[in-house]
Order: sequence, then C-alpha cells, then structure tokens
Amino acid sequence: MAKSALRKAAEYEQYFQELGNKPDKMFDSMKDVFMFAATLGFRKKKRIPIVKSAGEDISLRFFKDEDENIFNIIALTDTNEMSILLPDDEYREKKYKIIEEYANGGMSIMVDEFCKPLPINENAFRRFVETFEDASGEQQKVSLDDILASAIESI
Repeated sequence: MAKSALRKAAEYEQYFQELGNKPDKMFDSMKDVFMFAATLGFRKKKRIPIVKSAGEDISLRFFKDEDENIFNIIALTDTNEMSILLPDDEYREKKYKIIEEYANGGMSIMVDEFCKPLPINENAFRRFVETFEDASGEQQKVSLDDILASAIESI
C-alpha cells in the first residue's frame, strides 16, 4: 500500500506542536515545520532514523508540488540513483523514509539551537536563522534594486 503520510519522531512531537500548531506558532503549519526541518537536516547532513513516531502523521495531501520537488532533489542527491524518482510504491517509500530521517535530524538541530527551554523564544529562532544566513557567506540583499542588479550581473 502506498505511503499516505510522513511520520514525526516521538521525542520531537512537542516541538512540532509548539512551532506549528499553537495560537502563537512560528510556522503556518506542521507541514511547514517539517519542510524546514527536512531541508535543515539535509543542509547540515544530519539524517537520523525515527525509532518511535508520535502524534498524527502529516498527510502527503498537505504537501505542494514545490515540496515534492524538494523531496525529489534531497532523495536524488542522497542516493545518487535516478530510480528514487520512479512512482513505484517501493521507491516512494524509500524516498519518504529519507525525507523523514532528514526532518528528524533537522528537528534535533532546531531543538538544540533554539527550541529549549519551552516555550520557544522567537528571538532565539531569529538569531539562529541570522547565523545560518551569515554562515552561507552570501551578502544579504537589502533592497529590490540590489537584488535586480545582482541578477543582471549574473546574466
């Protein structure tokens, strides 16, 4: 049977709830928390298997085509196998397991960096994002003119 939802590790369920399912949440949805965690885990090369899942799984119907494209890029880069993109249930299951493990790794980074202690401090999250941007070595663009000038230079 085809996979219909993505799992979250039991140890991070409370953080998923805090970040994406509370009135003063930092993300629009649990799906957005999952996407942030998966891309962070992938970027930091931190992939952790889920030992025990908890809470309601996130239905694949909440993920957009753009999210699926990100899943495909992560899975293809991780495995270096084109077959991971096939629509066959076996390959989709393998792809989603990879994504779940990167999301789990990303959540471990998020918890260590800005989620403890609860409640989550929004300023700690902002500092985390700023240091992540600074670490990229890219200069932040401060105006539309700068962004357009940079785009024109690259042509």
